[in-house]
Amino acid sequence: MSFNINGGSVVTTRVKLTDSTATTIFTAKSRTTVLSVTATENNGGTPNLTIDIYDGTTAYYLRKATAMTAGTAYTYSEPFELPVGWSIRATSSDASGHVDAHVSYINPVAAAGR
Repeated sequence: MSFNINGGSVVTTRVKLTDSTATTIFTAKSRTTVLSVTATENNGGTPNLTIDIYDGTTAYYLRKATAMTAGTAYTYSEPFELPVGWSIRATSSDASGHVDAHVSYINPVAAAGR
């Protein structure tokens, strides 16, 4: 898959999940094009992983309580727009989290016309 990116820069944020609650891994400060969300189990376990888009009231699931393989990454790579104030969250079923989450997006501040 290839992308043409006009007037913006690709940025990646990273968050470590440290418990089994829904953890915000990215919040849009302006309308943002998200390119991918990747989560990798980092402790040799097989927790269930949930990734959702959250509008402050309702969760819209990209992946719901699906078992992970130890040390293996899961990537959601269908680009989508995230409205202002909406978040991407990740949840691990492991009490200690043990998941690294990465969100790659087009920096809307650097994009022309945003």
